[in-house]
Amino acid sequence: MRIGFNTKFRGILADLNRLSSEISLTQLKISSGKNFISPSDDPSSVVISLNYKQGISNIEKYQRAIEDGLSILRSQEATLGNIQDLIARVKILAIQAANDTQNIQSRQAIANEIEGIISAILSLANSQVGEKYIFAGKKTSGYLLGEKPFELIKESLPDGQVIEKVVYKGSVEDLEMGYGKNLTLKIGKSGQVIFMDSGLFETLISLKKTLQANNMVDFNKEQYSIQEFINKLDNIWNLISAQRGKIGAQISHLETKQNLYESFKEVLKINLGNIESSDLAELATKLQNLTIAYDAALKATLMVSNLSLAKYL
Repeated sequence: MRIGFNTKFRGILADLNRLSSEISLTQLKISSGKNFISPSDDPSSVVISLNYKQGISNIEKYQRAIEDGLSILRSQEATLGNIQDLIARVKILAIQAANDTQNIQSRQAIANEIEGIISAILSLANSQVGEKYIFAGKKTSGYLLGEKPFELIKESLPDGQVIEKVVYKGSVEDLEMGYGKNLTLKIGKSGQVIFMDSGLFETLISLKKTLQANNMVDFNKEQYSIQEFINKLDNIWNLISAQRGKIGAQISHLETKQNLYESFKEVLKINLGNIESSDLAELATKLQNLTIAYDAALKATLMVSNLSLAKYL
């Protein structure tokens, strides 16, 4: 069967259009550095590329969670270190106050310093990272205006006594953080465990009252011997030291996870680059070949066009 002249001509024009499109696409790939411009260019590579991008996005989400957790843990560790220093200072003051050479005025001065230390520790217990309270358990925010997780309350009794106590308004549940698929980590301990269950504030307030009473023991007023307070301070100091050790282990664990995630992310980025980035040398050769083919097709079109015109001369 003979193929008509018009059919041949349309075929040549179709080749020209195809070559022109391929040349334009190749030029776009070279200028963008991408192996595909639209999903239809290479559907399978696009799917793989999307999977890599999703993986990188998930890792970055985990990394942000780890950074938040590390920020809180490091702040907790540093804050507890400061509190330990203050407890050690109180112990020194208590030993001084136990000396029989101290008079009521000197014990009052020591009591005043301890009162300042109580305020300092209360402020440290209410420490924040950003807008999050670091010792409030799961209730890191959401407090009323002027309200904080730890508050010192003073109540006057009919007999003239003033009851002082610190109340905790945070969560008794420890703060938890998700840092990977099905992975969670408790961030330190809640303030209930560190400050309330340990009896830290109760011990300091009672010691202050005992000194204000010139070391007169009165069990009805929750006042004890200074030596008992010193023993309690030692126990509290040790409890906080143990907690700092646990926090240090958590920091180390998260830092290891952070490094692993960073290494994995770099691998995914390399793989993504390999599948998305174009081979410029290969594309340059392809462009040259396409250009040659296009020129040849164009010459063929011109030749056929001339023959077509000759028919009508």
